[in-house]
Amino acid sequence: MKEKIERIQNVLQKNDVDAWIVFCHHAYDVHLKYLLEKWYASPTLVLVPKNDKPKVITSQMEAMMVNEEVYQVLSYKKGEELRELIVKEMSDFQDKATVALNFVEEEEALKNMNYDILSSGSFKALTSINKNLNYISAKDIIFDIRAVKTKKEIKNHKIAAQLAEELMVEVVESKIKSGMTEKELAAIIEFECNKRGGVAFDAIVASGPHAAIPHHKASEVKIKENQVLLIDYGVTYNWTNSDITHTYWIGSNPPEEVLRVYEAVDQAKEAAYEKIKAGVLGSVVEQAVRDKFEEYGYDPEKYYLHSTGHPIGIETHDIGYGIRRATLESPSKPLLENSIITVEPGLYFAGEFGVRLEDDCVVTKEGSIRLSNTPKKIVRL
Repeated sequence: MKEKIERIQNVLQKNDVDAWIVFCHHAYDVHLKYLLEKWYASPTLVLVPKNDKPKVITSQMEAMMVNEEVYQVLSYKKGEELRELIVKEMSDFQDKATVALNFVEEEEALKNMNYDILSSGSFKALTSINKNLNYISAKDIIFDIRAVKTKKEIKNHKIAAQLAEELMVEVVESKIKSGMTEKELAAIIEFECNKRGGVAFDAIVASGPHAAIPHHKASEVKIKENQVLLIDYGVTYNWTNSDITHTYWIGSNPPEEVLRVYEAVDQAKEAAYEKIKAGVLGSVVEQAVRDKFEEYGYDPEKYYLHSTGHPIGIETHDIGYGIRRATLESPSKPLLENSIITVEPGLYFAGEFGVRLEDDCVVTKEGSIRLSNTPKKIVRL
């Protein structure tokens, strides 16, 4: 936790910002959980100054949850006391001090929703207390602390990926049987994720034709013999997430077309890894994947329904630069050293089946470090 604060304060100093304030209730802002490493129901404010010890204002009921080695704790019992404490903190800033809040300007709201977190009512309440301050969007600060990972965060991501692979190979695969429903299997996966740290997101369990729907929601449909089974899931470990997709064959003899599609997806994934490196445009990696699909005779415009990879961090779809096509409105960005991204090519045939293979990796100067490795050949269950 101390490492996080030091990093944030370095970012504040670099951007010449006097403080960053995170304020919400029920931990609706992911940064509250990131900073305090716990879930808070009470209205809670965290103030991180660029130099001094940060402060937390929260209820007496939850004040004992705060790490007092890192934070100065100010507690309240009633709503009026909360307001008094916030007014004092906002009034203590020097005139013209620059304070970052989690919002973006109106013209950017629909483009940068991941940064536009503070409710409009809270924004007006906070900024009306002291009108002599310079309130700015915290988007640049948020990008810096989330897009590039620390050594500790990378280590935690590696563990999260290892735990996810372990639970699938050592526990879940042996429990997959024809006749069980997608929901039953999703519940088993999520139980095993919780045993190892937490659930990164609701597991996608898609059998047969459902595997052609990239974000299918697990249903009461029963898993059957001689079908594809696609499972997309992740483990949360120490405020980092993994995001992995396996595709299986339920039965003994998959059709040649399924084997060929699986091979095409695996080779597209390898084509992506050959291009991934810090400084390389995400669109270059994306094109390598699409070229590989075309080599196998599968039109990516028709059968590839999403981009190749997204940043992953404290949220499964995190802030940063991923692997996608460039547009005039949204040019491609170079991959960042020590960022963590998914690599998840897939081919989808509506009404029939789909295959997706997804792994996580760290982007490095030389290339990448793979945190997970889905099988090169389809596993038969």
